[in-house]
Amino acid sequence: MSYKKGYYKPVSLQQKFNQMVLQNNWWKTDQPVVVAVSTGIDSMTLLYLLEHLDQCSPQIIVAYVDHCLREQSQRETVFIQQYCSDHHLKLVQAVWNRKQHPQHGIEAAAREFRYRFFRRVLKENQATVLLTAHHGDDLAETMLMKLVRGGQIESLIGIAEQRPTSFGSVVRPLLHFSKKEIHQFASSVHIKWFEDETNRDLTIQRNRFRHQIVPKMKQENPRMLKHFVDYSKQLKTLIEVNQELMRPAAEEILSSFKPGRQLTLSRKLMTSYSDDVQISLVKFLIEKKLKIQNIPLNQFEEIHRLMTNTAKPQGTLSLPNGWLFIKSYQKLTIVKKVDNHVIKPKNDEQFMVILDRWYSLKDGSRFGVFTTKILGNYKITTFHLSEKDFPLIIRHWRNGDRLRLKNGGHQKVSRVLINAKIPQEDRLDTNVLMTSQDEILAVPGLKSAFFPENLGKVFYLIEDQKQSTSERKGIDNE
Repeated sequence: MSYKKGYYKPVSLQQKFNQMVLQNNWWKTDQPVVVAVSTGIDSMTLLYLLEHLDQCSPQIIVAYVDHCLREQSQRETVFIQQYCSDHHLKLVQAVWNRKQHPQHGIEAAAREFRYRFFRRVLKENQATVLLTAHHGDDLAETMLMKLVRGGQIESLIGIAEQRPTSFGSVVRPLLHFSKKEIHQFASSVHIKWFEDETNRDLTIQRNRFRHQIVPKMKQENPRMLKHFVDYSKQLKTLIEVNQELMRPAAEEILSSFKPGRQLTLSRKLMTSYSDDVQISLVKFLIEKKLKIQNIPLNQFEEIHRLMTNTAKPQGTLSLPNGWLFIKSYQKLTIVKKVDNHVIKPKNDEQFMVILDRWYSLKDGSRFGVFTTKILGNYKITTFHLSEKDFPLIIRHWRNGDRLRLKNGGHQKVSRVLINAKIPQEDRLDTNVLMTSQDEILAVPGLKSAFFPENLGKVFYLIEDQKQSTSERKGIDNE
């Protein structure tokens, strides 16, 4: 074919492909790469393009799966075996027997089988790059289906040109090419391929998008596929920038972190940000730190409502895969739920209090009942007790326990714990000091009962506390 002066010979798909490989540096010359081949037009074209690279030619390992889903799969297997033999390519193949096919969700199960196989092939061949033949039409179809189905905005990226994985990366070199370009090129160089008859089945959602929706969009704008690629790139960039900016703020509000088990956040620091940033921070920490994926958007909104609800200082939400979000006053915890996560104390666990001796509490403070006052910066409560009140006992508090107040009334120990903002998990370890007559004298470290002064001998409850009880709400014996 001749060209008039002033005109240029069109750049072929092979030349465009060669340029993209050089520009992106996806692999080095002779580096082993695994190519997922199905014998369809897309993967056979990708294989051809790789074989005809003029630079950076890799060591090609063809990975092929016979899914046993179509009658012609045996012919396809024979074809790819002969093709690889004729072209001196290494072929690794697997068979997904019909006995392994599930009753439902066969597409997802087939994909899981393929990628398990691909990971094995990569490992066995010391390769870190997996190539697939997804193209621009695939990207547009995926983005449109994600948009229709709903979900998190990250999913709208659709198909990334390069995606990092545990084994290296998945690369889709044909993403900038349309199905039409691939078909024209394959026909022009006489590539042989097999058609999958299920690609015409309009009961399959992707096929409806492929044959009915995307063609009409192309009629509206022939450059539609390029715009989808551009939008996908822009969205990917925005998400990555957002995560980079989120990271220092997320680290600031993070109080503690146990990989795969738990993270704890400061509610006070969290609520210094706007509502939208709060939701984004929780989402970032859950997905990036704890690696919990696919949490519905409404659950993040539920977390935020609980987190900011001043009328509910404590609460728990269940998250997917056995995780819990726990609000406990100013502490926010996301923890992996385990069997018997909350262990109830034994109600009969108690011991006798020996006079003139210190006893330690869980928070590092201490108390004791003394026959004489001790000088120092202590909280001292005076009790008048008779012989029948002894021995004094320490035990775990129980529902129904009450403290006598100066005004003649009583206050539930549970209310004392609430007023003092004791986290739910710490309440299980809270003890009460009581007489042998089951009269509650005090919740050590929190609040003491009122006893009339005209009864019995004087004893002193002395508390050496890290935090003064006067700083807590509801400690006065009124």
